[in-house]
Amino acid sequence: MPLPPEPTTDRSRYPAHPRQVGIARKRAEGVATRWGVDQQTVDSVASVLTELVANAVIHACTPKGREVGVTLRLLDNFLRIEVRDADPTPLAPCAEPSELADLQHLASNGRGLLLVHQLCDGRWGSADEVIGKTVWAEVPLRRAAENSARERAATEPDPDLCQRTGAP
Repeated sequence: MPLPPEPTTDRSRYPAHPRQVGIARKRAEGVATRWGVDQQTVDSVASVLTELVANAVIHACTPKGREVGVTLRLLDNFLRIEVRDADPTPLAPCAEPSELADLQHLASNGRGLLLVHQLCDGRWGSADEVIGKTVWAEVPLRRAAENSARERAATEPDPDLCQRTGAP
C-alpha cells in the first residue's frame, strides 16, 4: 500500500503577542526544511513570515484574545505564506524600490513590507475576510535537490572543454 503524499499545507495559530513572532518563524523554517526547500528560500520564507506576523501582532488593531493564523502552502513554484488577523484595515500597496529615490523617508518600522515586496518579487497582497484580513506572500521556490544538482553541474568539468584543451 503506497504512503500518502507529504502534506503541502501547514496551519498554526498564535496569540497576538510579539513573543510569538520568533516561535512562528522557527516553525516556518522547520516546515520549509522538511518540504525540501533550499536554504536561501528557507531564509526568505522566514524573513517574510517574520515581517507579516510582526505586523499582525504589533500594528494590527486586533481585539484582545484573538489569535493570528499562519498558513504555509507549498505550491509548484512558490511557498505561499498567509497571515490572518482580526483587523479589517487593508494594507496600502508598496511602491517599487526603483520608485523610491530615498528610503530615508520611511519610518524605522516602515520598511517591512518593502522587504516582503523584494523577497517575493512583488507577489503579495491582502484579502478581506468576514473578520479581519489575510495578508499573503509567495516566495519563489527551489527545491534543495535541484540546487544540489545545479551545484554539481557547476563544479564538474565540461567534457567537451576537457577534450579541446587536453585537460583530464
